[in-house]
Amino acid sequence: MDKAKWMYKIPRGGNDLTFLHHVTKFVLATKKHHLSLGQEHIICPCNRCQNNRLHEDSVVRSQLARYGFVENYTIWKFHDEVDPSVTSASE
Repeated sequence: MDKAKWMYKIPRGGNDLTFLHHVTKFVLATKKHHLSLGQEHIICPCNRCQNNRLHEDSVVRSQLARYGFVENYTIWKFHDEVDPSVTSASE
């Protein structure tokens, strides 16, 4: 499933746990990356923190469920994803 769809179009609440499933996978991958860098906390991409605050993974998961992702954050540049437009421009 494409990121923009699960991040912004799937309801965060209710009986459908699809959003929370994807958030859990996102947080696990992000935590693994940050631990490899020696960082205990991860950047929170929720609509409230807007990639400006560090939290424990459980807080990030909770805040994403409550506030959703910051608008238009489909390239996770603060979470170890390279922007393809930057990569191709530098080649």
